[in-house]
Amino acid sequence: MTGILPIKKYGTHSALNIFDEYSMTTPEMFAEYTGFTEDEVKVLCKGYKKDFSEIRRWYDGYVLGDDIHIYNPKSVVDAMRSRKLKSFWTSTETYEALQIYIDLNHDGLKEVILQMLIGESSRIDTGSFQNDMTSLKNKDDVLTLLVHLGYLAFDERTSSVFIPNEEVRGEFIRAVKNGGRPELYRLLQESDELIAATIRMDEDMVAKKLEEIHSKFTVPLFYNNEQALRMILMLAYIGRVDDYHICQELPTGTGYVL
Repeated sequence: MTGILPIKKYGTHSALNIFDEYSMTTPEMFAEYTGFTEDEVKVLCKGYKKDFSEIRRWYDGYVLGDDIHIYNPKSVVDAMRSRKLKSFWTSTETYEALQIYIDLNHDGLKEVILQMLIGESSRIDTGSFQNDMTSLKNKDDVLTLLVHLGYLAFDERTSSVFIPNEEVRGEFIRAVKNGGRPELYRLLQESDELIAATIRMDEDMVAKKLEEIHSKFTVPLFYNNEQALRMILMLAYIGRVDDYHICQELPTGTGYVL
């Protein structure tokens, strides 16, 4: 047992050999023991009379092994006992730990974080990670470390990472707001202004803010692309991901609506 990180790699050869290693990226048969399974959470929801769909939105997201959904035990237990849905992450860790790695901005890490904040995933190569918290040479190393720390979930089938749930997404937003990336903080400020204009039904201000964000984050070749517009809308309202559940498409019988 080595803790949250795999066994440290030294040089070109490992200090140990002839052993099997299990981690958050390769849990194998231990996946179901990493946290609460979905069936266990359903039993708790029934006993505590909680809405399972809301518990899933807040604390699900880690998919390990053969499509096994894993929940953070500490957060689920706290949610049941307090009867409140909120982030309990700060009781075991603070956003400052995450902020350090975001501020490194290796290989355009900033853009990747923005994509994941609006629900996208990012492919990574976990092979270069040296299994420590200091030898971080590129974006993939940072993202792999965040998987082992629990800030990101890893899809072994697609070799991609994503923010697992609303609880962790809130930690990312706090890290961005209080970090050394002023451009990310400005985006959150613009989003807050857009949301305020939307609530007070100020259509001129909404149109202006959307145009500014659209022009800033879209290249001319894809300016009118439907997927680009979808991403821009999600990015524009990123400041309230903790308050609203975004349904990108809903079936309406014939076709789909945004």
